[in-house]
Amino acid sequence: MVSHTVRGLQVIINGLQDTSEKYNMRINTKKTKIMRMSTVEGTMKITVNGQNVERVKQFCYFGSLVTEDCRSCHDVRRRIALGKEAFNKKSDLTRGSLSLHLKKRMVKEFIWSVALYGSETWTLQKEDIRRLEAFEIWI
Repeated sequence: MVSHTVRGLQVIINGLQDTSEKYNMRINTKKTKIMRMSTVEGTMKITVNGQNVERVKQFCYFGSLVTEDCRSCHDVRRRIALGKEAFNKKSDLTRGSLSLHLKKRMVKEFIWSVALYGSETWTLQKEDIRRLEAFEIWI
């Protein structure tokens, strides 16, 4: 749920809580987290059933790392690490006597698909581009 104000978010949470109670459901406060996406610091206190909801600085959403500062650098680093891990798992396939064309296809399918997952949403800075180019050379 997204809101521009803390009060607005609390109203949305209260509405969700009321609706869930109608269907005999509860909001799990241990799994519920809040995050302020801004460069400006501020306090946030959101409650569900009288319990405070934990505030986090980052979380993983559909495989992408979302951070408080709205930057992609953490997700780029994480994805490169996952790409290296995928490469190391498939390295025996790329070292065999297969044709260069087939090896390139395998790298594209097995490694780049992992490394670039969610990259459509990235806002890249020069440092991020440099890291991705270094990863490409490493492969």
